Amino acid sequence: MGLQINNISVSFAGNTVLNDLSIPEIDAGEMVSLIGKNGAGKSTLLKQMTKLVQFNPKSVTLDGKPLVLGDIGYLPQDHRISASITVVELLITTMHVGVSSLFTRANSAEKALALLEEVGIIHLANKLCTELSGGESQMVGLAQAVINQPKVLILDEPTSALDMSNQLKLLEYVRRYAVNNKACVLMVVHDLNLAIQYSHKVAALHDGALFVYGEPKKIIDPQLIQDVFNVNSQVIHLEDHPVVVVRH
Repeated sequence: MGLQINNISVSFAGNTVLNDLSIPEIDAGEMVSLIGKNGAGKSTLLKQMTKLVQFNPKSVTLDGKPLVLGDIGYLPQDHRISASITVVELLITTMHVGVSSLFTRANSAEKALALLEEVGIIHLANKLCTELSGGESQMVGLAQAVINQPKVLILDEPTSALDMSNQLKLLEYVRRYAVNNKACVLMVVHDLNLAIQYSHKVAALHDGALFVYGEPKKIIDPQLIQDVFNVNSQVIHLEDHPVVVVRH
């Protein structure tokens, strides 16, 4: 069993954003990307999931039981940290959220530094959070999201502020995290080539509903791109790896 998302509806000012949306079960260790046009409901779904955990827990379950906030690691869009503390202090603080003891957990600093090394940002350990660039803040936000080893990782456009090298670094780490921790990952991705390369499954949203779901190499084709994005495209293969190219 894994993560189940069932019958989610959201409206704003009378406009339906999500219409009774369900996503097929996401297995432990799987990365699933949400794709679709702006306004399709992708980010709304992720935000709504964190609300439903508190107010309608039957809509989002993990292994057949209501998902709880403690099982979620969440990285929002444009992640920024306003606290004037260092990155390693931020991670130590995050490790102790909800802990009633006045004492820090054993080896907290060592665990935080080890994670920064794994993510590839150990050089940011002693940098003030308020001095981080947008891309650096996004990478630190990923470390903050996983420091407590959540079973579900929710990432809203995690690569949007990153250069190419850091996009790959972040997604490589998320893939390792999912497999090694048997975690379920649901993320919004706009770059279809990254979705193809790193996702086990893709959920294409259109007009607030699930348009199609499946393995990206099987479902991302020119017809899907035309139907969902209204874009003329071609899918070419490099060493048996599909690549989406826009046609003018």
